[in-house]
Amino acid sequence: MESKEKIIKKFKEWLKEVNVISYDEEVGFDFWDKETRVLRDNKTEKEVYILSFKTQDNVEYNENGEIDMFTEGMYCFAYFDAETLDLIYIHKTAGYIEPDGSY
Repeated sequence: MESKEKIIKKFKEWLKEVNVISYDEEVGFDFWDKETRVLRDNKTEKEVYILSFKTQDNVEYNENGEIDMFTEGMYCFAYFDAETLDLIYIHKTAGYIEPDGSY
C-alpha cells in the first residue's frame, strides 16, 4: 500500500475515533507530494505529506422546510510526518487540531 492510501486510511480511522472534525465525502481529499515544510513553531523543518479536505456544510431548516441557516465548510490541511506517516496536526481557519483531538 502506498503512502497516500495508508495516510488516507489512518486519517479516516482517526476522524471516527476522535470525532472532532468532519470531512465532506463528496469533495474528498487532495493529497500533496512529500515536501519539506517549516512547521507551525516556525523553527522545525520536516518532510511532510499534506492532506487537504473540506469540512461538511451545516444546513439548518425552519419548521416550513426553508433554509434557516447555512454555514459553508472550511478547508483544512492535515500534516503527516513523511517518515512515520503519523498525524502531526491539522491546520484550519480558526487554529489547529492536535492528534489527540484538542484545539
